Amino acid sequence: MFRKVNNKILGFIFGVLLIVVVLLFLFEGGKNERTFREVLVDIDTTAVTEILIYPKSQEHKEVKLFKDGENWQVTLPSGKTAKVPDQKIRDVLKQLLAIKPERLAARDKSKWNELQVDSTGTRLKVYEGSKLALDIILGRFSFQQPRSMNTIVRLYNDKDVYEVQGFLDMTFNQGANVFRDGTVIKSDYNSWKQLHFNYPADSSFQLTKNGNNWLINGLKADSTKTVNYLRRLASLSNNTFADEIKIDTTTTPTFTLNITTDDLQFIEVKGFKDPASFVIHSTQNPETWFDGSSLSKTIFVGKSTFLTK
Repeated sequence: MFRKVNNKILGFIFGVLLIVVVLLFLFEGGKNERTFREVLVDIDTTAVTEILIYPKSQEHKEVKLFKDGENWQVTLPSGKTAKVPDQKIRDVLKQLLAIKPERLAARDKSKWNELQVDSTGTRLKVYEGSKLALDIILGRFSFQQPRSMNTIVRLYNDKDVYEVQGFLDMTFNQGANVFRDGTVIKSDYNSWKQLHFNYPADSSFQLTKNGNNWLINGLKADSTKTVNYLRRLASLSNNTFADEIKIDTTTTPTFTLNITTDDLQFIEVKGFKDPASFVIHSTQNPETWFDGSSLSKTIFVGKSTFLTK
């Protein structure tokens, strides 16, 4: 009987010890486990109405993208606004949705400055109406093998720091101009039938399509040179804007390029030049003026551009 009692006591002790071990295991496991967020960005792209960016490259001055009716606008440093193409907004939202944690980079606040996820980083806020749907800081980037770049990020109200794929600085650590519509010309050059270069004095000329050939004032142009020029021109954009125009644009332009297409569409690019400045305007982006200092060299070329030496 004594033996039976001992066995019961030993069984009881063993049971208690087993419970203690299990509890200790669960407690320690939970204590050491690092909670890893599976989702950092949870926004409804169809409901987004405003994106505020505070880029470190702009000394954290606010860049405001906002929806005005069905269109998007960006607020310029001058206080004026400019149109933002829908595609650029789609690209911004696509990049935000692609922010997914690869690893936990730090949990210690003392690491924030080193990883640039404190006040030194680029802060970004996304609103869905009055609701703040995302508040995140984009910090330091790092190179990863093979040939990829990652970015350190932190949700503004979270202490945890994560590493995510992508070089986010390229999009978000920029000024307002990068989001503007920089279209100068966007057209299919295969549909063009004539380009008229109207220049000062007697330097004007016409480039005309004749079957599969291009002619300059009736002379055959070099096909390779011509196609290279037309390709550059057909998808021409620029982000050097001239918001403060100091030239009288009601006068006759110094340079004009008129493009006529097969279906009689008409594209006109004007260049106004004086000793102090040069501005360019395109009918394909009528709200915008461009600084023509370097852009003009791509558009207003001479006959030699198309002739065989």
